[in-house]
Amino acid sequence: MGHHQTLMEGEDTCPYDAFYASKEAETWRSNALLTVDAILVVIMVGIGAYGHHYRHRPFTRFLYDGATSLFLPIMSYVVSGIGGTYMTAFTNAHSAILVGECQAAFTTRLVIGWACLVQIVAINISVVVAGDEREGRNTGPSVVLLVQAMWTCYLAIYYAGLDIDTFGFVFKTFAARMSSLLGFLYLGTFVIIFAKMTFKFHAFYKVRRSIALGLNPRLVVGYMEQLNNRSQPSERAPPPLLVMGEETSRVKKQPRGYCFVRMSEEARTNNMLVTIDKIWLLEDMLLGSSTRLKDVCLSFTLFKLLRCRFARYTIAEAGFHKVNNFFWRVLLKDGDDERVFRVIADELSFLYDYYYSSLSISYPSRRMSILSIIISLLSIGGCLSLMFALRGYWSYASQFVCEVNCPATHDKLEYLGFGNYYIDHVLVHLLAALVVLTEARDIASYICSNWTKVALICGYVKHASWQQSRAWRGCVSRVLQCRCKLFKIWEDKMNQCSILMLRPAKTPLAFLGRLINTPQRKKKIPRAVKASIINALRSYEESRRTNGMASMPRSLQVGEELCWMFDDEGTCDTMLVCHIATSILEVRSHQHQPFSNHRITATHLSRYCAYLVAYSPELLPDDDAWCKSLYEAVKKDADRALAGGIRASTPEAEYHQLVELLSTRPMHEVLQKGVELGKRLAGMIEREDTIWEVLAGFWSEMILYVAPSENINGHAEAIARGGELITLLWALLAHVGIVGRSHNAPVSASDVV
Repeated sequence: MGHHQTLMEGEDTCPYDAFYASKEAETWRSNALLTVDAILVVIMVGIGAYGHHYRHRPFTRFLYDGATSLFLPIMSYVVSGIGGTYMTAFTNAHSAILVGECQAAFTTRLVIGWACLVQIVAINISVVVAGDEREGRNTGPSVVLLVQAMWTCYLAIYYAGLDIDTFGFVFKTFAARMSSLLGFLYLGTFVIIFAKMTFKFHAFYKVRRSIALGLNPRLVVGYMEQLNNRSQPSERAPPPLLVMGEETSRVKKQPRGYCFVRMSEEARTNNMLVTIDKIWLLEDMLLGSSTRLKDVCLSFTLFKLLRCRFARYTIAEAGFHKVNNFFWRVLLKDGDDERVFRVIADELSFLYDYYYSSLSISYPSRRMSILSIIISLLSIGGCLSLMFALRGYWSYASQFVCEVNCPATHDKLEYLGFGNYYIDHVLVHLLAALVVLTEARDIASYICSNWTKVALICGYVKHASWQQSRAWRGCVSRVLQCRCKLFKIWEDKMNQCSILMLRPAKTPLAFLGRLINTPQRKKKIPRAVKASIINALRSYEESRRTNGMASMPRSLQVGEELCWMFDDEGTCDTMLVCHIATSILEVRSHQHQPFSNHRITATHLSRYCAYLVAYSPELLPDDDAWCKSLYEAVKKDADRALAGGIRASTPEAEYHQLVELLSTRPMHEVLQKGVELGKRLAGMIEREDTIWEVLAGFWSEMILYVAPSENINGHAEAIARGGELITLLWALLAHVGIVGRSHNAPVSASDVV
């Protein structure tokens, strides 16, 4: 770890060994703490910037909060321990005194510079939300980050102000030290930190008072009241819902929020207010043939409506009924199931950006976006300059330099070095590169985000000069074509979970997943699943009344003896019974690859519903604590029965062994019902295609039945995790006019046989 030069005479009387051991231990301790701090930085940045799907889970939130809380105290301890000049003295049995005068001035500066870079990253990934008070989601700029920045500035002034002049310790003022290139770069770093904090505070308070952003739900509600049913311009176009331009129109307060001063058709047409029908009906080479771009603007409009629901306005107050006819008449009639899911996914993406992104407060404003990009470019330039300037300091070989003297023996002065200086260099360069990456990511998000696309499209619609200028058209077209998967929140995947784990994975990753109680796997949503759900939605009234259970006994003609399974059952009971039956049928099935679309739909939705019961019961109709306890009880019985595993060579043998294991001892009632239903379905294997078709319809109806909910907070948490299929369906159903479940009693056997 350390190294030293050979000492002159007097080694037998002066306590050199004790001095070496003490300084090497101190060097090891400092570097160990710096390594811990580096790990904490990785956790902070990884979870804060790139782990949005996991940031809001309890375990990762604990890691993030712990790393944020411990980083600065550890760094301060290291700086206070190595900063400045300090004396150490050792005495041996002969009363010979060895005096060591040590300093680590440049190491201290690098550590403080490292802390400054971490502050920039922390500011970049901090979330600021400026919403309506009714939403209850306002999150101002972090005062803790401001205090940490001030404390880091104090450490820089107090400790980094000490310099060395031929090992004679001379105190230089901070202003004098700033004359050097490195000092100027450090000063620039602090300027960037406080500029970013000032920008965050200014943007937060400005956006919070903006009628187009922070107060927008109140205006949307007032605007929807002002609209009349005759304002829809075309059968294929959406109603004139707000997109952008509210800040350019005169508004006034009213008892229930805000409304526009003039609301005649002429005023709406001539002012700078952009509504979705203007974009939809625009016949233009740039936008006229691009359904994708028009759909992004539609998603932005729907996002504004959905914000009203998060602001605790009712569906009627927010005017959801104005858009449901358009959904039924256009989107759900086009036969493009992927398009419907994409529109709602983009809507939830806008909502995620607004509530959980670090850039949402500056997305909609052109000036704030440009200012933020300028600050980011300055930050990138400063980091690159810092890495370039540090090239001249690679000659420093040691982290600590000590001047050693033994007065009793009149030994010659020795200069000893401890620690490897390259450790500090590597850490600073890695962090500087990390800052560059985060700043570049922010700049790219401004250019490629859907917010920018909507703003450009609205500007293009409002300004005729843009439409007539070939240069403007070219610039707008290039930006609109820009896409980046890095900023895609919705992964188009669904979690999968199964009670009957016939062959549980034994990899370390799978064991860790079971230890921290995470879903077993995540799969891309098959197109067949989307098509089946949309087809069920087109005939939603029956599934809404019976929660899907009426179709299965009637279609399969299983008779009255099985209908008792579904009488007086909760939703979670029904889902688990049918999940177990579907899993048993999957084992029994003779069908080989490729599987039919109906089988793919039934198995994927069955495992997804089991995941909802196990991991997200708050999104289901039944009590969440009861659902979770029910799943754990059934899962425990199933695992106990299948502990020995399934050993069979054919699907039929595997099926018989599975049923035998699940029937040899008393089991939970839900497990018994699931096995009995599974046996009955497997007994009709000659009608396999029909069985899978009916099960696909049942599970599609079931997921539509459980999706409507008033649990807005639960869906908000799901959006924070990156989105759930049931949350996407929740938003879709609200836009087509389905906002709650039927409270009718469960359908009886006499009704379905």
